[in-house]
Amino acid sequence: MEDYVIEKNSQSKFTPVFLLVLLVVIWGTTFPIEKIMLETISPFTLNFVRFLIADVLMLVIFFPSIKRDFLGTWKDGLALGATMGAGFIFQTWGLVYTTPAKSGFITSMYVVLAPVLSFIFEKTKISFNTIIALIIASAGIYMVEFSGSTFDMNFGDFLTFLCAIAFAFQVLLMTILTKKHEGKEITLTFYQFSVITVANIPFYAFSGHQDSWNFADVIFILYMAIVASIIGIIIQTKYQKRIGTVSASFIYAGEPVMATIFSVLILKSTFSNTEIIGFVMITFAAIWAQIFHLSSSSSPSSYSSSSSSSSSSS
Repeated sequence: MEDYVIEKNSQSKFTPVFLLVLLVVIWGTTFPIEKIMLETISPFTLNFVRFLIADVLMLVIFFPSIKRDFLGTWKDGLALGATMGAGFIFQTWGLVYTTPAKSGFITSMYVVLAPVLSFIFEKTKISFNTIIALIIASAGIYMVEFSGSTFDMNFGDFLTFLCAIAFAFQVLLMTILTKKHEGKEITLTFYQFSVITVANIPFYAFSGHQDSWNFADVIFILYMAIVASIIGIIIQTKYQKRIGTVSASFIYAGEPVMATIFSVLILKSTFSNTEIIGFVMITFAAIWAQIFHLSSSSSPSSYSSSSSSSSSSS
């Protein structure tokens, strides 16, 4: 019976795990694309236009769903948007004072902070295996981003750490609030994009940007708005809750790996031996965490349990 339950859990988690891995691959492609675009466009212009396009398209395509759920989700939608918006603003602001490598490393630490927040707020049990996986993933991220060099903290790094905290809370709230609003993922996603768009207006207006758009930039911004933002965040909103904050965090740890791989493919960057070791460590930590999380599940996931109980009560 126990083997059957574990097998059932494995089958029920395959789709969300697969789609979240796909999401990480998509997000990984945005790093070299952003690097190319930032040669001619300011960071705040990129953020503002990206999410404005995403917002307008969502409103046109999903208007009936957004209209139906708009008033019932506004508080939680704004909360999700505030955390995501703060993350993007602190990250962009921090890049003024720090290097992209340090920004990438510190931002990626949200995958370590999120399980800690889950332990505090969701009362999630953090096993010894999870702690070991977190340590391995943290070391791997450091090796990927810094290739083993030393780390000196500055003001930009502090701002980027606030970005990591904001994204960690966004991941936590994504699990908690989307369970509360099952079937309303479209509207929650719309709220997140709306908050980010509005929050970027003053930065866009007063940043003194001198943008020079070209045809490639237009294609890139549409890809980031439609694929990386609309499709990506809908996947996160719909499927992260099915595996939980901790498991999702280990999948998201693969983002810097994917970013580096696509940087090699698109920008012709090169790997160092230290970076390759870091890739292996992050991948190992993610697989380790998923295997032990699954094997320790002797009953259906909390999401499945709550869904079943709510279905039976209704």
